[in-house]
Amino acid sequence: MRAIVVRPPGAGAELRNDVPPAPLTEGAVRVEVLECGVCGTDHDIVDGKYGRAPAGSPYLILGHENLGTVREVGPGVVGFAPGDLVVATVRRGCGRCRFCRSNRSDFCETGMFTERGIGGAHGYMAEEYVELPEYLVKVPPTLRPVAVLLEPLSVVEKAIFQGQRVLDRKEPTPGEPKTEVPTALVTGTGAIGMLASFVLTVRGYRVTAIDRHGEETLAAGLLGGIGARHVNVAGGLAAIGPHSRFDLVIEASGSAVLDFSLIEYLGPNGVLVLTGIPDAGGEPSRVPGGQLFRDVVLGNQALVGSVNANRTYFEAGLRDLTVIEERWPGRLGRMIEARRPLEEFAAVLSRRVGGTIKTVLTVRPGGAAAP
Repeated sequence: MRAIVVRPPGAGAELRNDVPPAPLTEGAVRVEVLECGVCGTDHDIVDGKYGRAPAGSPYLILGHENLGTVREVGPGVVGFAPGDLVVATVRRGCGRCRFCRSNRSDFCETGMFTERGIGGAHGYMAEEYVELPEYLVKVPPTLRPVAVLLEPLSVVEKAIFQGQRVLDRKEPTPGEPKTEVPTALVTGTGAIGMLASFVLTVRGYRVTAIDRHGEETLAAGLLGGIGARHVNVAGGLAAIGPHSRFDLVIEASGSAVLDFSLIEYLGPNGVLVLTGIPDAGGEPSRVPGGQLFRDVVLGNQALVGSVNANRTYFEAGLRDLTVIEERWPGRLGRMIEARRPLEEFAAVLSRRVGGTIKTVLTVRPGGAAAP
């Protein structure tokens, strides 16, 4: 079968036509891939920054954002049938710690997990794959145009959930109304930032999203269409406003320098959730640590890291996709600015082709929903 493969730790990717498909085993499902989203993690793996091939394999099949249809079910499989639309989760637990044994591998304590298309397990940029039903999430046909966004949305769902858990420590005050509408700051208007802006707006937050672009961009237009505020901070964070403070900050940029600066914009009892992964080899940052952490303590503030997502967050994402599509029909799908055939992988993975928010590689010709 055709598949996009990489050879970590080396850089580069290639389209192979001779990759053997996995055998269909008892209790497993064969899925025909329709399309795969491309994200910064894929770019970093292609650049040779990280990635790990499965044991005994000379290469790793790339890709973790996915959408496919069930082609065949093995003996003993219930609940799935040929033609079902599905998205597969990414992480496979270590099987040793209490979190992985309870299907919460996103909190793995040993670090011995594998991730399809990233580390230790083949991914989804191939014509097909075989998977256990427990790692497959069925998608209603009505969501097909946007279902490839479910994997990055699951990451957003977890980040917001974890942030809200911290905010809930404030608890309701009997006999007293809430102070005001909750506010959220989202940094970055790539896929994670945009999805976070959509979900937080649905949750009732007053959302401000920042990037380094003007109002002429697609992201700015989409944000305005859902009632969120867009701010161009190319000239500095001061553009947000001198007295702006937020209950929840979702960081989706991966900039260590920015991360430290964001604490200034946390309100009392606020929480900053970090989802971007900074370059560990970047220049050291100079920060006023004493003042910074003094403010965190005196303000009852919290900094939380969030990575990956278990099945429950994929299911939450399906619910929010449905709500978003009903509330703003077609708007979420505009995030996918380009769908390119698998043969154009080189240009897409080298960042020379595609939209500024999300680009998708179509694996099966004619199989993906029209953009």
